[in-house]
Amino acid sequence: MGLALARQFLIVCVFDPNSIILEMKMTKTTLGALSLLLAGMILTSCGSEPTTPEPPFVSTTRLFSNVTTDSVTKWTYVSLDSMKVVEPGSANWDVRLPYIYCCGRTKAIPIQLNSGTNGNGSVVGAVVPGRFETITGIPAGVTLRTDDTTRPVVALPVLGGEAFFIYDIASHTLRPSPDKTLLVKSLTGKLYKFSVTSIYKDAATNPTQETPIGFYHFRVANLTQ
Repeated sequence: MGLALARQFLIVCVFDPNSIILEMKMTKTTLGALSLLLAGMILTSCGSEPTTPEPPFVSTTRLFSNVTTDSVTKWTYVSLDSMKVVEPGSANWDVRLPYIYCCGRTKAIPIQLNSGTNGNGSVVGAVVPGRFETITGIPAGVTLRTDDTTRPVVALPVLGGEAFFIYDIASHTLRPSPDKTLLVKSLTGKLYKFSVTSIYKDAATNPTQETPIGFYHFRVANLTQ
């Protein structure tokens, strides 16, 4: 019995608590032939570095306040990937916001994406029901599509259930719908959510026709896909 046990050798190599355990039993007669092979296996297995896990996704929200649109260019261009307002004429824009006229002359706010008849990009989007804070991804059944002046992603009417901006008949003012969020896949294919919170100077709580208009307040956040 003692001789039989002496003729057996047990070699165990452990990577970490989650790794595979390599266990081999050999007799004295096979040890000489396999010693070099075992040495190579042990060095290769025990020396392997553990796989580095992917870092957790972190959502970043950027707030913009009192952003005005030049009366000459008529548009404010926004890059979602950089979360910045970019210069007019730049090709690296995802969403653009129109110039807003005062004194009741603005009847619609055509927010546009860089695709289709509105731009040379490949940006796609969709307006989904839900408050900005609660949207975490693309809802089931929703398809993001390119923009078009004849079939805009962001609805132009300021009345009705699809309205992105709502006309207040009592005060004759326009307010963003708090229950609508714009989802956008940027030029690089990353997913973002976008919403406007006010179009009045300093985000006046109760604007009137005399409140300075054309001051965009909006927010952008990246999402997992």
